[in-house]
Amino acid sequence: MTSPRLIPALLALALLAACAPRTAPVAQMPMAQAPQWKPGDYWVFNTKTRSPFTMAERMEVAQVGDEIVLTGNGDPTRKVRLDKDFCVKESQGTLLRYSVASGQDAYIFFPLAVGESRTFQQSTALAKGTQNYVNTVMVEAAEEITVSAGTFKTFRIRVSKRNETGWSGTYMMWYAPDVGYFVRVVDTQNNIAELVKYGKK
Repeated sequence: MTSPRLIPALLALALLAACAPRTAPVAQMPMAQAPQWKPGDYWVFNTKTRSPFTMAERMEVAQVGDEIVLTGNGDPTRKVRLDKDFCVKESQGTLLRYSVASGQDAYIFFPLAVGESRTFQQSTALAKGTQNYVNTVMVEAAEEITVSAGTFKTFRIRVSKRNETGWSGTYMMWYAPDVGYFVRVVDTQNNIAELVKYGKK
């Protein structure tokens, strides 16, 4: 017989299990090339995170070319500027705002293949001043993941960031080539965004 004191804990565990995305390993995943975004492509998430790629619930392509611009929730002041290699130049999110003064702030690189990793350095201007960061982007595995928008074959990417003050943090990001975007993002403060729907022009 279950103790009455254990029932709340068991209910909490059951709720967590029900809310967690279903994942399964993928035996082989072909190398993924960079997505060909077009203005008007969009991705809608259940919430926002500190990641520039999910800094708002709705992310939409506003501009492509040598500079790529994504807007958040249709607000042109809430934007992410990327270079042609998809490295962040500026992020004007509500949870985190910053601009890159020099170097590359990468969360993804192409072509993508399991086992590949790259390290990037950048100087970042924040509200509290400029800090130097090192990002290590590691493509850990290929996984099939189920979120509200559907079931997708993805690359699971770990982005490990650290700066000169001793701070370090990790982003976990699942990129789906068929979607051309991330379908799940867990930021450094455990905010979790999952794809609800998307559309391509």
